[in-house]
Amino acid sequence: MGLIRAVFDAAFRQGGTRLKPVGPRWPLLLFHVDTGGCGGCGMELEALGAGAYDVQGAGFGFVQSPRAADVLLITGSLTRTMAPVLEAAWQAMPTPKGVICVGNCAIDGGFFPENYTTMGGLDRKVRIDLRIPGCAPTPLQVLEGLCSLFGKRPEGETSADHGAGSSTSS
Repeated sequence: MGLIRAVFDAAFRQGGTRLKPVGPRWPLLLFHVDTGGCGGCGMELEALGAGAYDVQGAGFGFVQSPRAADVLLITGSLTRTMAPVLEAAWQAMPTPKGVICVGNCAIDGGFFPENYTTMGGLDRKVRIDLRIPGCAPTPLQVLEGLCSLFGKRPEGETSADHGAGSSTSS
């Protein structure tokens, strides 16, 4: 197993240096909820967590339970069936807690505006701590957005180097 890991690290790691933590608490734990949509943003988050990007070295980690999370990471337009699930995840999180919306659908509904099955994006429903726009934002854009929470960029990475877009926080 170690050999496979070493091959993957050598093949996919960018720059070869470990990132320094950016946050005051290391790591900042993220719980991902895909509330609907096409699933593109969720796939980009999977690529972020499993590949060439040093998410843990940058000071972030994904958890499997909202009870262990610091931040709720939301992708997809909010469907009416996922609204209670999202609320339950929020209620299960310890305080202090925050909300990050990844992708246009989570922010404002994107291609899935409000109708009989979807409630659109979260921008008019809850206070969003960080918006990472895009359809779908690349793993590097997501990592840069997360690092912007603390006013920093991943070391050795710039959006000009990889053609990434911008992140905005609120």
